[in-house]
Amino acid sequence: MKRIRMLTVLGVLAVVLPIGLLQGVAKANGGGGPQVTIQPQASYILASAVIDVGLNVKCHGGSGEVVVNVAQSSPQTPYPVAAGSGPQTVVCDGQTHSVAVTIAGFGFDAGTASATADLTTDSLAGAHAQRSIKIVVVNG
Repeated sequence: MKRIRMLTVLGVLAVVLPIGLLQGVAKANGGGGPQVTIQPQASYILASAVIDVGLNVKCHGGSGEVVVNVAQSSPQTPYPVAAGSGPQTVVCDGQTHSVAVTIAGFGFDAGTASATADLTTDSLAGAHAQRSIKIVVVNG
C-alpha cells in the first residue's frame, strides 16, 4: 500500500513539476514579447470598398508583418459570408505603434464582424489577437 502511495505521489510530481516550470518560462517571456491588439471599431469606406482596421502593435527586432482577417456573416451582410484579409509591415522598436490595415471590403456592411490579427517579427516571435469589431460606414 505504501508503494502505491509513493508511486502515485511520484507520478503526480512528474506531471506537475514540468508544467510549473513551463508556466514560469511563459511568464518571463510574456511581458517583453510582441503584442497586438485590435481596435473595437473599423471604418468601411464606400467609395473605395475597403475596410480600415486599427491596431496597436509592440515588438522588438527591426520590423515585422501583421495580417488581419475580417469575416462578417448574415444578417450583418446581405451575403452568406463576407471575408477579406490584408497585410501591413510594422516597425519593431519596442514602442507601441498605431497601425491601420486596409482590407478589400466587397460584401461587408455596417454591423458586427469577427477580426483576427497575426503578428510575426524578423526574430520569428509572434502574437495573435481576436475580437468582434463594429464596422461603421464612412462616405468618402
